[in-house]
Amino acid sequence: MNAKLNVEDYNASTDYRALLGEDSWSRLHPAIQRRFNHRQRHSSVCYQGVMSYVFLSFFGLLLAHLLRFIGTPLALYNGKNIPVVVNVYPAENDVGLIWDRAYDYPNKKSHRVKSTKIIETDAGLIECVGAGFVMQLKAYEHEGALCFESSQFYWKIGLYKLQMPEWLTPGKTWVIQRAIDNEQFQFYLNVTHPLLGLMYEQDGIFK
Repeated sequence: MNAKLNVEDYNASTDYRALLGEDSWSRLHPAIQRRFNHRQRHSSVCYQGVMSYVFLSFFGLLLAHLLRFIGTPLALYNGKNIPVVVNVYPAENDVGLIWDRAYDYPNKKSHRVKSTKIIETDAGLIECVGAGFVMQLKAYEHEGALCFESSQFYWKIGLYKLQMPEWLTPGKTWVIQRAIDNEQFQFYLNVTHPLLGLMYEQDGIFK
């Protein structure tokens, strides 16, 4: 089930440069700036690469499969050297960007992990994974890399938000996109639950 995003619920009018601020934006690697500039938000692009590893703990694996009913927001299997294709394209009415990731595990059917990143005027950067579930993110620059850190999770129904307690979320989420050169970049993901420890971790190179 892939729950459709109700674009009328969101008010998106800023870009990543405005979100980070001019000082932080200027410290990003030029290749990262190109990927996240305002013009890129209105076009489509495909990235190909390999995750050197995809890790899910026992509880992470269980949660990943439970969440399939809202649209498979998490990778479903452990693995090493997993080819991944990432298509990024504008969401309906240009309200944000859809990140559509296809994991090609050996001896398994390829599966897609899909989410929509929206820069909302009130909440800042959010990531919508389906059925109204939202992760709010803090975006910042660190040593030339673009970093995302979760600040809260909530369930949005129209104009109403129900914040989720930390123990009911997948865990604190960090994402780092670091340029290797003008064409290649590293993608790193870490999700750590306050009680259950490390839930998910991925590290890969894309171009």
